[in-house]
Amino acid sequence: MKLFGTDGIRGNASHFPFDNNSLQVIGMAIARVMKCVNIFIIRDTRLSGKRIQEELIKGILHTGALPILGGVMPTAAASYIVTKKNYSAAIVISASHNKYYDNGIKIFDHHGMKISHLLESKIELEIYKHININTSNFKNIVFRNNIICKEQSIFLKMYENFIMDQFLPNKLYNKTIIIDCANGSVYKCACTVLKKLGANVIALNTNPNGVNINLDCGALFPYKLSQIIKQNKAFCGFAFDGDADRVVFVDEKGNIKDGDYFLASMAIWLKKHNKLHNNTLVTTTMCNIGIQRAMAKEDIKVIFSEVGDYFIIKNMNKYNASFGGEQSGHFIFKDTLLTGDGLLSSIILLTILISENITMSEFMNSNNIKKLPQVIVNKHIVKKIPFTKLKKSSLLINVYEKNLNGRIIVRYSGTEPVIRIMVEGLNQKEIELIANKLADSIQNEILELTR
Repeated sequence: MKLFGTDGIRGNASHFPFDNNSLQVIGMAIARVMKCVNIFIIRDTRLSGKRIQEELIKGILHTGALPILGGVMPTAAASYIVTKKNYSAAIVISASHNKYYDNGIKIFDHHGMKISHLLESKIELEIYKHININTSNFKNIVFRNNIICKEQSIFLKMYENFIMDQFLPNKLYNKTIIIDCANGSVYKCACTVLKKLGANVIALNTNPNGVNINLDCGALFPYKLSQIIKQNKAFCGFAFDGDADRVVFVDEKGNIKDGDYFLASMAIWLKKHNKLHNNTLVTTTMCNIGIQRAMAKEDIKVIFSEVGDYFIIKNMNKYNASFGGEQSGHFIFKDTLLTGDGLLSSIILLTILISENITMSEFMNSNNIKKLPQVIVNKHIVKKIPFTKLKKSSLLINVYEKNLNGRIIVRYSGTEPVIRIMVEGLNQKEIELIANKLADSIQNEILELTR
């Protein structure tokens, strides 16, 4: 069984490999393979987070490495802290946008980058090599050496100061900004940062209880935020996901702006100010074709990568690009940080809006990108069967592609048991029909093949 997906190890927190014995082995394997002297560990607000942290610590201590705990912090904070403090590696315990009963383990190297697939493979081999060993003596190491691992609030303050340093104007001048924290890892620091910068902050979903993370809120559900922005005549709003590596923007009119609008507008602005390295934007195959057309008008080269910020940063390095991201709300400003950070992206955008005295709707105007009708349908599946074995569905995809003035992308999620169907075309009703029929076809065919 393959443990690592597109963003670390992820799955139901009550199942393998999130049982206590396996977690101890995972902690040991990470520390051994990466030859760690110390490992910085943070988590989001999920109920299972503390238990997972405690078990990983036992395995890490077994190798002689020292765990250093930062508590509840956004994923991107690990990338910043690990380089600032010169730690060997960092672990983030989070399942990002997934529901509370899932959890995950993301690993960063000492450069602040998510580890390579080659290193993941080595860690996975080490895990399976020891998966059945008796780990009862791991716990004894903690007690025998009287090691006390406490979560330290100083790291959150370091991250907050780093984010505030990216805001170049002096103040937000009491502008009303509404944020949806998804009851996740940004629930403290987003409010702190924006208030210290002078904003009037209205914060939604800042009472995590372990099971309400991402529950009808945050980046996946920005509609309530949109309504509240209009009601309060706010300057703008930001909706984060559970670990705050993604953000969805809502302008002063209540219009929800996904990552495509931000990518196009920011790339144009960066080029205008000679800050877009190599005049190149890196995004994924899931972005709207409107981005490619908009960038062509601006003489900006677009590089399409696989989905996931690991692949985005890989291509940014390959093509000497400084900016990239995904439609879903992950954005990387490589000169500042080597991973996606929703709060950082929000502060960079606010810097532009305040410095140029413009609104979000003016910055992300429709002249920058004219999007084609697009629909994405997600469907839960019981097993990820190779598409080559889905004969009926593959035939159906071919039939639709021949008659569609657009494109179809079908892929499995790398972080949950879901099939994602993206259809783009000229007619909204047509593409919705196609996407739903394909989703049903694939789901039913997988059920048939697994009976």
